[in-house]
Amino acid sequence: MLDKEVRERFKEFQKRTGKHDELYIDDVRFEEVSLADKKYFEFAKGKNKYIQRYIKANKGEYPILGSSLKNDCISAYITPIDLDDIINQKCVSFNKDNAKGSVPFYRDYPFLMDRHHIAIIPNEDLVDAHYIQMALIRFFETKKFGWGDNVADVSAVQSHSIPIPKDLSKFYPSYKIQEAIVEFLEDGFARIERIRANIDKRYNLVERLEKSLIPSVFIRDYIKVSFGKYTKERDIGFDIMDVEFEKFIFKDFFIFKGGNSKYKKSYYINSSNKGDYPLVTGSTTIVDYIKPINPNDVFDAPAISYNKDNDKGSIAFYHKIPFIAGGHHYVLQLKDNFNNDINLKYSYYVLSNHFAKNMYFQSKEPRANSGLIQEVDFLIPKPLNNYTSLEIQTIIADFIETKQKKIQRHHDKLEVGYDALRRLHKTYLARTFILIDWEVR
Repeated sequence: MLDKEVRERFKEFQKRTGKHDELYIDDVRFEEVSLADKKYFEFAKGKNKYIQRYIKANKGEYPILGSSLKNDCISAYITPIDLDDIINQKCVSFNKDNAKGSVPFYRDYPFLMDRHHIAIIPNEDLVDAHYIQMALIRFFETKKFGWGDNVADVSAVQSHSIPIPKDLSKFYPSYKIQEAIVEFLEDGFARIERIRANIDKRYNLVERLEKSLIPSVFIRDYIKVSFGKYTKERDIGFDIMDVEFEKFIFKDFFIFKGGNSKYKKSYYINSSNKGDYPLVTGSTTIVDYIKPINPNDVFDAPAISYNKDNDKGSIAFYHKIPFIAGGHHYVLQLKDNFNNDINLKYSYYVLSNHFAKNMYFQSKEPRANSGLIQEVDFLIPKPLNNYTSLEIQTIIADFIETKQKKIQRHHDKLEVGYDALRRLHKTYLARTFILIDWEVR
């Protein structure tokens, strides 16, 4: 019989929807059926003749299924070479070989297949195709089919067995029970998707807040309420609207130093070169933690830097610990005579603000070369009341950091929600199709 938790959820589904009132789920028993059993299943392989040259030249109304998971493996719509190549029955199909894995799909429309796709055509008097598709999802996820020796060919899939409910009564033969289980699962998944949609809305809002936070500090109107609350809680004696900025450029205060190009991938992927220093290069993240080739390659912290060329964009880094910079990275070092005038964290946010509004590239211009970024506007708050410029910079930097931490906490909560939904989806499938009590007769 089905797992106890699944049976309880099924009863809740019956009560809530009024569907399948006469199905006594506690009485349902299962038999284990091999996918190699020809009484239940027929396997159809895709055709070698549907090559790209033919597909491009023969547009039509039938979807052609291939290996790519994009668009549910539908690569194009074409005219068949032979009408017998069309799969017309409701069935399950799957891509045979793809580095991203193989996925079973429920098909209830006519289609064609190339040699990278396979269909399982069930005996419709005995098996519901949608039920089979759901029963196979966890199997395909667990097998992690891909390339080489682990492809989803016919023999690999036929080695698997699935639970098929036995006939319960003349009102609920096996295929009717299968349909009921599919409805139950679809209802559960629909509820999960509604929750996901609500999380998505909140996630989009948090993302917008995150992207607008730093730019809004320099516009001021957008943050005057939240900054006012922040200063009131900390007994700070000025408002953001009172702050006036003086315009300079980055090279007025900073020396730009390029990273060392000898820190290539061949060096940092070598296990003997792993160490305690984060390596930053052209990537938008820390690449690895390594040992320096030369001790002089290590930059002290705190410091700010940026990746000069990446098609995902250049971003600023704030370093709290010593680090190493590769050949696609620049480090900004404060000139000695400004150590008591400039807050590094504030400078990092000014640079981040520039990169938030300007895109730089690796494959085309503009690239964030030092000569270009040296000329970027650097806004310095003027002294105000009893506060020096450095003190105002520090307060602004602390405000941004506090808001970012709050936004990150929202991010973390949403990720916990997404993770819970992913686990719930898997739980529905795993408990329904794996935790079958075969001992009950």
